[in-house]
Amino acid sequence: MRYFMGPGAGNRLKAAGCLAVLSLSPFSAFAIDFKIDLPPQKGVSTPDDANFFDDVLSVSEGQSNSIMGSDENLNAAIPSPIPPASANVPAAQQKSFPSTKETRGRSGVANQSDKKSFAADMSQFPNPSCLSENIAFWKRVYAEVDNQEALIHDRDDLEKIYATVRLGGSEPQRQQSMRMLKEHYRQSLRSLSEKIDSPKNWNPTERSIAKFFRPSELTRSHLLQASENIRIQQGLKSRFNSGVQKSLQYLPTIKNIVKAQGLPLDIAFLPHVESSFVNHAKSKVGAVGLWQLMPQTMQLLLGRKAVNKRTDPQTATLAATKLLKQNFDATGSWPLALTAYNHGLAGVLRAVRSTGSTDLCKIIERYNSPSFRFASSNFYAQFLAARQIALQRYTDLSKNREVGRIVAPLLASRDKGAL
Repeated sequence: MRYFMGPGAGNRLKAAGCLAVLSLSPFSAFAIDFKIDLPPQKGVSTPDDANFFDDVLSVSEGQSNSIMGSDENLNAAIPSPIPPASANVPAAQQKSFPSTKETRGRSGVANQSDKKSFAADMSQFPNPSCLSENIAFWKRVYAEVDNQEALIHDRDDLEKIYATVRLGGSEPQRQQSMRMLKEHYRQSLRSLSEKIDSPKNWNPTERSIAKFFRPSELTRSHLLQASENIRIQQGLKSRFNSGVQKSLQYLPTIKNIVKAQGLPLDIAFLPHVESSFVNHAKSKVGAVGLWQLMPQTMQLLLGRKAVNKRTDPQTATLAATKLLKQNFDATGSWPLALTAYNHGLAGVLRAVRSTGSTDLCKIIERYNSPSFRFASSNFYAQFLAARQIALQRYTDLSKNREVGRIVAPLLASRDKGAL
């Protein structure tokens, strides 16, 4: 079911109260998160053509507090942040991170005796079967659906893509159209829940929706829950392709810092998820730069003066890699370390404690927390999808000798099986 929403189409939809004004055709499924415009943050310069991103993929201010162990019960499990270089700390005490053995022993997440070496662990970015649908979903987001398209889907079941829409008009008009479509599908699911036993009374929209549910799922309670799960995302294809081009100017710097920190080169793909390599990208909660770092996070990692350097690629990359290394030291797992980049380290450790598992699939299945929602549970899947699509793009671009020189380490890592 593919719709075209131009200027005024949203009003027609609202007036009609149904989808009779819209054409029906086969569809496929894609998505991405909203982009919003915000004024520049004080102290951070922003060019006129800067892109601004929703906080759905960014560490929030509250989450950044978790670096310091906001949960008193987890204080002993969380490594101390990196002291600022300017801090008056004796050299003997300026240890960047607790040792791997120290950290894992305190957190209870991983024991040195039953884990591979630190270097071996760092190359592990598994593709768990439980995330296969999510990874496929985000690969379509990055590779197939453009910025003027959006999808209407179920938040918890990414195979349920009710419709794709093409959006016209200005950004406010597109946002209004999406809000109205979201409400329309919510009401349609509720209406369908009242007509379960009367298929002859289903309207075209209700019939199309019913096809996404197995017979056992066509119950009032299940459909009412589905009505609360309606979510809309915009496409990202053009923005992602632009990000691949932009990344070429940053990858040499990022590669050197990632290597110096002893982290796997795969980490260089993370800005594709966070900012599409838009260096002045800013979220509505104040996360800034390639790595979408929050002010407090930056201050804890590199000191107060570094807060206004979040758009400096070298400084921001240093902070991000320190944070990621800290996450890995505490969790012993890159799926969890990357999830912690979005959800906060204390939150991930809390999830491990609550579920009794370090398996991300089991955490997603079992962990019931208001803060661990779509963004956090999908973050690792987004990373894997972005990495796969970016590698395809880099392979194509490597035919150019100069570009090939830049992306060669990433391609070599893939060819050796590390990716």
